[in-house]
Amino acid sequence: MDLALTEAQEMLRSSARDFLERECPTSLVRAMEQDDRGYPPQLWEQIAGLGWMGVPFPAEYDGADGSLTDLAVLLEETGRAMTPGPLFTSVVDVGLTILDAGTDTQRKVYIPRLASGALIGSAAILENDARYSAQAITLPAKRIGNGYKISGAKLFVEYANSADLLLVPVRTNASSTDEDGVTVLLVETSATGVALEPMASIARDRQFAVTFDNVTVSDDAVLGEAGAGWPIVRRMLDRSTILHCAQSVGGAQRVMEMTVDYAKQRVQFGRAIGSFQSVQHDCADMVNAIDAARLATYQAITRLEDGAPADKEIAMAKVLANHAYKWTTLTAQQIHGGVGFMEEYDLQLWTRRAKVAELKFGTSAPHRDTFATAMGLR
Repeated sequence: MDLALTEAQEMLRSSARDFLERECPTSLVRAMEQDDRGYPPQLWEQIAGLGWMGVPFPAEYDGADGSLTDLAVLLEETGRAMTPGPLFTSVVDVGLTILDAGTDTQRKVYIPRLASGALIGSAAILENDARYSAQAITLPAKRIGNGYKISGAKLFVEYANSADLLLVPVRTNASSTDEDGVTVLLVETSATGVALEPMASIARDRQFAVTFDNVTVSDDAVLGEAGAGWPIVRRMLDRSTILHCAQSVGGAQRVMEMTVDYAKQRVQFGRAIGSFQSVQHDCADMVNAIDAARLATYQAITRLEDGAPADKEIAMAKVLANHAYKWTTLTAQQIHGGVGFMEEYDLQLWTRRAKVAELKFGTSAPHRDTFATAMGLR
């Protein structure tokens, strides 16, 4: 399995990094933490103009005919720069799921607009039982005429304030508590009865509780088959989990780079602290952790692209990415000393996001269970 990037992918990485270093400095990231929208519209328009939203979509839907690896290269750079905005949830969570499970009509209606950035999507998955499992999906949707009526709430919906379209798994069989009876609906945020309530996040990104008060949708809003939506959600979670690992790797990479630069410049006891063996070992361990997470991530993505089973590889990548991002930021704080904990210093921006990344799409514990099962140990 050749995991080396192609020349085109290396060019994509280089151009994305140059653009984000110029247009998305940490000063912008800080400003957007206080902004109601959470990202600048002009940056979204610039990203759309570069064609980033269309990377993984077929040309017939105005996409760039790119691969998941192409998208991962791009997302690694957005993680490195902490790029604010709904790129991930709109393209990965919603767009690729519609491409995967939508009808021809749904694809033609939604994907070209998602690929151009004219339409923004978000996934409303989690509820009070914040597990990424079929059993945790309890939001009821009652059958009425030629559609469904939804009443209840979803939590931690990213950039719902900017979203035009929500991907919402619901429970259409009240007697079922397992995989049977889950239906995936496409709900427009402009629908009567949809309400948003901001939720606090340590990363200070835009997350919302979305309440559905007798919201009605037609049968045309069903993605896939009614009552058989869990496999769709599962495939979405697999893709989103592994592509989110790429973002975590990018964030950890940037933290390692800034820590090495600091260790070269910070003088203590008459010499740069980077000359101390313990600091050198910590920096070397950062590189090892990040490279392991990156290798596991791209290996899992390649298996998904090849249509091969990837449960074990995705689980391993998530555990390694969680460790690499969290451990790298915490070790960087130790090397930086007191300045690393100050709001005025940039390191804390990545540290807070590393904690959220560790929780998103499941903590390490359930992924370790998945890996153990795949190894025949459970």
